[in-house]
Amino acid sequence: MVVAAVLVTVAGVAGFILNWYGLLPWRGPMSGPVNEMGGITEMFDVPAGHPVAYTLYISNPSRVAVVLDSVEPVSQTPGLVGEDAWFFVYSPRCKRISTRFPYGVTPDCRTPLQGHVLPARQDAGNGSRVIVMLRPTQAGDYRSQAFEIHYHVGPIHYTTTIGDGFRIHAS
Repeated sequence: MVVAAVLVTVAGVAGFILNWYGLLPWRGPMSGPVNEMGGITEMFDVPAGHPVAYTLYISNPSRVAVVLDSVEPVSQTPGLVGEDAWFFVYSPRCKRISTRFPYGVTPDCRTPLQGHVLPARQDAGNGSRVIVMLRPTQAGDYRSQAFEIHYHVGPIHYTTTIGDGFRIHAS
């Protein structure tokens, strides 16, 4: 009886602490209504095979830092490839040589999204602007109403959806 009471108390305290930090397995630290925008926010008209640079703003309002793993459009249409996702390195050199931002940015002026640590309590400022490179491989219309952000805190992996849509018409 005492052992059961101790186990229930420990589980309750652990659950309270995990909830405080937003680390419950079914609801991650970046989950919540702050990420829900919805609608089509950008439209592109490009030739098939031409890359499209989509600017996505992400934030981490939680109490813990998260490590980003990947980003992908939700309900991705076949024929649309997500090639890369990166942060721009804000340095005087990179600003000077990146005259065709975001298409002309050299690899040394990019920080890959995968493995990037998004600090706690970060708002949607320039530090959280992700460039997602998409490429339509064939002619057609491609749409997505949102992006899924995959991330982890320690060994626990999460996915959150940011309602930021696009439409690409590839000719």
